[in-house]
Amino acid sequence: MRTRTGWLAFALVLATAGELLAQGTGTPLENRRDEPITRTGTRGANFLEIGVGAQAQALGGSYTARAMGPTALYWNTAATALTETFAAGFSHTELFEGSGVTHQFAGALLPTNLGTIGVSVISLSSGKMTRTTEAYPLGGDPQYGGEFEWTATAIGLHYARRITDRLSVGVAGKFVTEGITGANASYVGADLSTLFNTGLYGITLGAALVNIGSSGRMEGQLIEDRLSPGRTEDLFGNRRRQDVLLKTQEAPLPTQFRFGIMMDLVGSATALLAPNPDHRFVVLTDISDAIDTAIQTSIGFEYSFRDILFLRAGKQWLNEARAEHRDSFTFGLGGGAGLRIPLGGSRMIGIDYSYRDHGDLNNTQVISVEVAF
Repeated sequence: MRTRTGWLAFALVLATAGELLAQGTGTPLENRRDEPITRTGTRGANFLEIGVGAQAQALGGSYTARAMGPTALYWNTAATALTETFAAGFSHTELFEGSGVTHQFAGALLPTNLGTIGVSVISLSSGKMTRTTEAYPLGGDPQYGGEFEWTATAIGLHYARRITDRLSVGVAGKFVTEGITGANASYVGADLSTLFNTGLYGITLGAALVNIGSSGRMEGQLIEDRLSPGRTEDLFGNRRRQDVLLKTQEAPLPTQFRFGIMMDLVGSATALLAPNPDHRFVVLTDISDAIDTAIQTSIGFEYSFRDILFLRAGKQWLNEARAEHRDSFTFGLGGGAGLRIPLGGSRMIGIDYSYRDHGDLNNTQVISVEVAF
């Protein structure tokens, strides 16, 4: 049982801090009494905090007030109330170049007379990893096999509705699961969001409270064991078989609040500087307060030409007090481009790409495709 506990604990650490897959040994961190206690690493399903879509990643995550299309199902469900035609999209992310970790998103929107209905799927894969145990620290344990893969999936059902011509609200429910074969945790969660176009100086406000829900506990075949009579005699003084469970702890979802502001400098009728039918330039900013991380801020810029060509840039500050990249300007800096190809009427196809620097963890590249008809 001790052997099984060792590799299972190792897998759980990888899941709650998947970014470590791409790191080397690094500089050891020592305890400091002057630093406040944080909740880092205390939540399950942390893959829900990884943003989706090339548009959002290029803008540094400043997307709560700008969210549009299928990826808005992740960032701000309320924004999907503005959708006028059926739309579907897919996003593929290579996390931390060379790590083998992939992150996928797929979503679809259906506008109706009663509001917009959406469905989303988010998945994370660690890729194949060597399974190690205490007896086989380099892998190759014949009892458990040579490799395993950590996977996580979230399936969401969304609804958004316009309250007025400027105010929209949205709600979502989600079922989440994560783990490896034989050891999984499940969660049920919800999102609440709103989008408000002020009509003043081209300002739009967005807010989302996400991942409100239950806690999950690792369960499954690998959590269970049966002690032989010899073991029970050593431990309990009797010679009978005894079923036991590893003591796993519950972990709640990573609840997070996001607030965003978008300002049209050039473009719309209420733009701060001037309306323009061909060119649009917007500035965006977001603040994110998650229960297990420090407050994070971001800023983004987007230029578009006739809603066909898009150029984007942005930066996110993670505000990690002891991170070596804290003073690096390029860390969290990203950029990208997009193309919307009209196909006649309301039909179109969109392609977006983003690149973002993650310092020692290398870069993250995202490709998104969207269709509407």
